Amino acid sequence: MKLRVSFPDNLASEDLINQERIPCLCKVADCFEVVIFDSSPEVTGVIEEWDRRELALRAVAGAGGKYSHYARGLITIRPVSLGLYDVIDLQFFYASMGWCPVIRDGEYAPPLSYEGDGWGVSS
Repeated sequence: MKLRVSFPDNLASEDLINQERIPCLCKVADCFEVVIFDSSPEVTGVIEEWDRRELALRAVAGAGGKYSHYARGLITIRPVSLGLYDVIDLQFFYASMGWCPVIRDGEYAPPLSYEGDGWGVSS
């Protein structure tokens, strides 16, 4: 999974890119957008090389509306080339479930499972 985004060319952006678990908003429709608020100004990037079925196994879709997924998240990225980053870690937050890992160590995380008392992360 890759993130294509143009950060402002400044020291604050360089520092931000080197952080782990950057707060973001993930919006998935036909396009998978990631809004990063802590950039100044805030930036919106697009996720490339993602699979809707794989995402659905790890993050619960919403009901109705423009987006199938609309969730606060945490993202860790590493530069590949100018404006392109590998997604190393990505988690979505749901009030009813807590944090749902989508990507871990650059790969899809284990899928969610339903265990009688609700959805959880598979071991």
